Amino acid sequence: MAEKFVSIDMRDADTVFERTLAELKLLESEGLAPDGVCTFNEMSVPIAARLAEAMSLPGNPVVAVDAARDKYATRAIMEAAGLATPPNALIEQEGDLEAAALKVGFPAVIKPIAGAGSMGVVRVDDLEALKTLYRKVVSDMGRAVVTSGALVYAPESGETGGSSKAFEVVMMMEAYLDGPEVDVDVVLSEGRSEYNEVTDNWPTIEPYFQEVGANCPSVLTRAQQDELIQLSVDATLALGFTSGVFHVESKYTSKGARLIEVNCRMGGMQVRNINLLTWGVDLVEEHLLTVVGLPARPQKAPAPLTAISEMAYNAPRTGRMVDLSFIDEWKMHPNVISARPLVAAGELVTGPEEGMPTWYAEIVVSFPTVKEGWDFLYAIDAQWRKEGGLPIEPK
Repeated sequence: MAEKFVSIDMRDADTVFERTLAELKLLESEGLAPDGVCTFNEMSVPIAARLAEAMSLPGNPVVAVDAARDKYATRAIMEAAGLATPPNALIEQEGDLEAAALKVGFPAVIKPIAGAGSMGVVRVDDLEALKTLYRKVVSDMGRAVVTSGALVYAPESGETGGSSKAFEVVMMMEAYLDGPEVDVDVVLSEGRSEYNEVTDNWPTIEPYFQEVGANCPSVLTRAQQDELIQLSVDATLALGFTSGVFHVESKYTSKGARLIEVNCRMGGMQVRNINLLTWGVDLVEEHLLTVVGLPARPQKAPAPLTAISEMAYNAPRTGRMVDLSFIDEWKMHPNVISARPLVAAGELVTGPEEGMPTWYAEIVVSFPTVKEGWDFLYAIDAQWRKEGGLPIEPK
C-alpha cells in the first residue's frame, strides 16, 4: 500500500540527490520516516545507495556500488582478491590504444567502464579494428542519455527530449572470453548467499554482444554451475556487498569460470519471471526484504517447476518496422507465456551491418525441457528472417 507518493524530476542529474534527500527528510518530519531505499533500475543504483547512507538506512556501501558499476575497478578488486581475472587495460583517450593492445592482445573486447545493456561493448580482432571501433563507440556513447531511468541513444539530431546526459566515455579493453555466457542471480542476506541459480544465455551475434535469448534451468554440468556460482558469490562479496539481489554475468570458458560483471540490482527483462516460474523464488520480494534490513530466506523448489526459454529477436537488417501484427499469432499459443513487440510501428531499427542490432520483439515460453523451448523460438526466428518475413522497409 502506498502511504504517500512524491514526484521527483529525474532529468537534472546534478541536483536530483539533494532534491530527493530533502523530500525524504520532509517525510521524516511528517512522521513517515522511510524504512529503506529501493530501486530496480541500473542507472538509479548509485543514488539509492547514497540516499540510504545519508538517511542511515539499511544498504550496501557506496564504495561497493561505485566499484561494481566501474568495470575497470571491478577487475582490480577481483585480482586483489585472488579471483581469476582476464588481462585488461584502461583507455581514457585514443592515444592509449596501442599500449592497451600490447598489454591485452587479440582477440579482445572494448567496453565503457560504466554503462548498461551491452551498449558500446564490441569485439576487436586487430589494431586497425580497435582504432576504428573505438572511435565509433565513443561517438555512439556520446549520444547516450538517461530517459525514464534507462540508458538509451538519443536521436542523431541531438534532440534529447529533456533527458539527462549519461556520462563521460572512458573505455577499457580486456581479453576476449570464449565459451557460453551465463547469468547467476544471487540473493545475499546478512553477508551470506541464500539463493543462487544459473540461467544460460544463448550465443550472441558478434562483434556486438546484444543478447539473443536465455533458458533456465541451465544445461551446463553440475560442476560447471557450481564453479560459476562460487565465482559469482566470491566476486559479489569481494566488492563489499552484504545484502540484496545481484545479477552476475559470467562465462564458462576453456579455462573455467570467468566474471564479466556484477550488476548490483535485480536483472532486467525476464529475469524476475524466469526465477519465479522455474524455481518459485520472487527476486522482487527478496530485494524488498533486504532493503529494509530483514533477513531473506528464499524457499527454492527442490527441482525445476518448468523449463523457461526467452528470446529477444534482433533486427536482421536496418530499416523502418512498418507493422508488428505478425507477433499476434503467437500470443494465444498454449506454451507461450508472453509475446510482445519491443519497438513501435514505424520505428527505425538497426541491423548488425550498422551497429548493435535492435530488439524488435520478445517471446517467453514454458516447455517440459529446455530443448523444446530452444527449438520453438529459433523456428520462429527462422520464419521471421526469411525473405519477406518481416515488414522492414529501407530507411
